[in-house]
Amino acid sequence: MEKLFKRILLYLLICGVAFSSEVTNQVSASYYNYGGNYNYKYYDISWFYSIIGDVNRGSVHLPDTEFSIYLSNSKSIYEGFLYTNDANFILKTDLYANQKFSPFIIFQWTFDSTTALDYRINPGLGGKVNLGKGFSISYAGLWEMEKYTGYKENSFFRHSFRPKQKLYPMPGVKIEEQLFYKPTYKFDSYLIENILTISVDTVIPGVSLSIQYNYNLNSNPPAGYKKEDTYISFGFSLQL
Repeated sequence: MEKLFKRILLYLLICGVAFSSEVTNQVSASYYNYGGNYNYKYYDISWFYSIIGDVNRGSVHLPDTEFSIYLSNSKSIYEGFLYTNDANFILKTDLYANQKFSPFIIFQWTFDSTTALDYRINPGLGGKVNLGKGFSISYAGLWEMEKYTGYKENSFFRHSFRPKQKLYPMPGVKIEEQLFYKPTYKFDSYLIENILTISVDTVIPGVSLSIQYNYNLNSNPPAGYKKEDTYISFGFSLQL
């Protein structure tokens, strides 16, 4: 299984060597620090990089292909002790990215100490259909390796259904919402993740203010943990 992951990662990186016509390189961050009656510190930071162009390697020619990397981490410390800690890493190659139909390869690794998730690894294959006006629907088949603190690793197949909407109500304002529904192969348990992001450009070129709201649901969490979690952050994004 480890060799399979290495091959998937290698393929994704090879696909990233492209003659890019469009590059996105964006860093977002926010930080909070409370003192006095209680000492609480919190930060989150994320990096998103993508290139869209034509991949040409030998006899392989893939026009309008997007390669992207997403990395995020958030952490909080309460009275000197680690309170929450989570991270997310996604590699994706999206073939024919701006066409009506776009197949893709994806690899995701995540952990979240707040919910006792030691790690969740998801390599997968899928496709996206663009329906116009910023709306798209995608499906992916994922092979999942999941481990919670105090439990053995569990491996199984998972579906992933994701509608996505992008809106630009006025110049300099972007609203994006994604809803992930991820049931297991037999649909006997599922994960839900809803991500709403609002970005507003500032008078400083390349800098925008952002608000992000996440809603997560695990229909079968480990014993002692709640099914639902919510998260909201206010920060800024810098276009590099």
